[in-house]
Amino acid sequence: MKRPDITVPLGLLIGLLTIGAGAMLEGIRLGFLWQPTAALVVIGGTLGAIIIRRGVAGVLGSLGAAWGLFFHDSADEAEAALARLVWLARLAKREGVKALEAHAANQRDPMMVQALLLTSQYAEPAIVRRQLSRILEYEDERGLRDVATLEAAGGFAPTFGILGAVLGLIQVLRALAEPNALGAGIATAFVATIYGVGVANLLLFPLAARLRERHEARMRHRAALVDGLVALAAHEGPGTIAQRYAAVSGFDEQRKVVKVKVA
Repeated sequence: MKRPDITVPLGLLIGLLTIGAGAMLEGIRLGFLWQPTAALVVIGGTLGAIIIRRGVAGVLGSLGAAWGLFFHDSADEAEAALARLVWLARLAKREGVKALEAHAANQRDPMMVQALLLTSQYAEPAIVRRQLSRILEYEDERGLRDVATLEAAGGFAPTFGILGAVLGLIQVLRALAEPNALGAGIATAFVATIYGVGVANLLLFPLAARLRERHEARMRHRAALVDGLVALAAHEGPGTIAQRYAAVSGFDEQRKVVKVKVA
C-alpha cells in the first residue's frame, strides 16, 4: 500500500500562505482576491485547451499520473521484480526454459509475458531485447505525454489569465461614466492574471517537473528489467542476472537485495 507524500501539498500550502501574506502586507484584503469569474476563465479555458490537445482520455490519464505524485513511489516493486527474476532463473536452470511458458499467463506485466514466451521458445537474446525495447519505448513515450500535458497546461494558464483580464477591462470600459469605480474595476480585472500565473508556476510546472523525475526513475528500473530478462534468455545464472539488474537500476539499495536474494 502506497504511503501519502506530504511534500506536494506542503509546498502548495507554503506557496499559498506566503502569497497571501505578501498580499496582506501590501494592504490587499484576501477576500478581494477571490473572483469566481476569473477562476472560471482560467481553469475552464486551460481545461478546454488541453482537451483539444490530448482528448478526454489523455487528460484523465495525466490527472491520474499527477494524483500519483501525492503518494510515495513504492520501492517494493523493484525488490519484487528482482526476486521474480532470480526465481525464474532458478526455475529455468532446474526445469529448463520450457517451464517458463506456464508462468507467462500469470504475469500482469506485458514485458514479462513477452520475455517468458520468447525465452520458452528458445529465441535469441537479441530478438528478446528488440521486442522488449519496443515495449520500453512505448512506455517511455506514454509517460512523457503525461508530462507534456501538464507542461502545456502550464503554458495555457497564464494566457487565459490575460484573457480574463482583458474581459474584465472591457467591462470596466463600459462603465466609464462612473470614474469612482474604475480603480476597483481594473484591479479586479487583473486578478485573472494572478490566477493564471499562480496556477502555472505554483502547481502545473512543478507537478510536471516532478512527474518527469519519477518517470525517469521508473524507466531506469524498466531498463534494468529488460537487461535481466535478456540475461534470462541467454541462460545466465541467478547471481549474474541479479547483478545486472542492480547495476542498470543505479540504486545502491539493490545491491543489498542481491546479497539477500542470491545468497
